Amino acid sequence: EKRRNVTLVELVITISIILLITTLCFPSDNVEKYQVNSFIKQLCSDIRYVRNINMMGNTNAYVYLNNNDEGSSFTLNENKKDIKQVHLPKTCKIEYTRPMIKFKVDGTPYPSGTTIKIIYKDIKKEITIVPISGRVLIKEGKYEV
Repeated sequence: EKRRNVTLVELVITISIILLITTLCFPSDNVEKYQVNSFIKQLCSDIRYVRNINMMGNTNAYVYLNNNDEGSSFTLNENKKDIKQVHLPKTCKIEYTRPMIKFKVDGTPYPSGTTIKIIYKDIKKEITIVPISGRVLIKEGKYEV
């Protein structure tokens, strides 16, 4: 009865091969869908953050949507400083009614409501800021919170 122990090197090599095969099998289309969904969730989160900050009296916070030759993105600005900028994948397109998103102290959007559309191949997602309440909704077939 000869017993062989698996060495750490063999284990690492086996795991590396499994990870390599898994990465090669994972289509890049799924990666872009993930990036688009991540962008949308970050944008909604930052819009809600701006709404909360504006409701506390700081009207120097806003989200600015950008569309240029380099692609689409949004910038979170607070007190005249860019806090962060998030880019969409190059294959995506963003459409909006207003580039700057701000809120009044009562939480309503200023000026009025905004609709943001993110288009990726055949997928269209829509972010709506409700004019009366300031709620931020994501729509993909049906509304999500």
